[in-house]
Amino acid sequence: MNKLKRISQHKLDSLKKDEKDLLLNYYKVCDKEIKLSKKLDKLRDKTKKVKEKFYEFKVKRKEILDKVKLLNNKLFINITIVRDKRWNSFICIFKNSVSQKSLYLGSHNNIIEALSPFYLKEEFEDKSVFLKKELKRIISTVQDKLIKINDKDEITFKKNKLKNIVDLYAESGQWDYWSIED
Repeated sequence: MNKLKRISQHKLDSLKKDEKDLLLNYYKVCDKEIKLSKKLDKLRDKTKKVKEKFYEFKVKRKEILDKVKLLNNKLFINITIVRDKRWNSFICIFKNSVSQKSLYLGSHNNIIEALSPFYLKEEFEDKSVFLKKELKRIISTVQDKLIKINDKDEITFKKNKLKNIVDLYAESGQWDYWSIED
């Protein structure tokens, strides 16, 4: 786009009023265009710098993610509670990307008896869904004291009895209710 050169004040004064206004308006628009162009250039520079920083952090994140993946087997263990309907018992399955271990928790009645200090009796009325959810919460609470990960990222048990799990849960202080039967 070609821009008109500025004319001298003498020539500007010799123009008619509407021509003079039109020319002055043109100069104002040109000045504004130049200012906006400079502003755009500055913003492009800023955007370029921000993009460079963004990509630096993206690379750093990927490097750290590789290190976190090494910890993955120790940090991210999936806990599943399964009910065996044939024997009316519960099993806890610990799983990471390398190994899987099962822990027999006991029969429905034994579990209710072991957990009775922490829950009201009405909550246990043959609600296996409630019991599974609460067992998972309890085991997740004491997971670090219950299992360990060896050098090959395999899961091993430190303690493997329901009584130990209940004792660890009592020590944790994470329970909401405590009943005392007379």
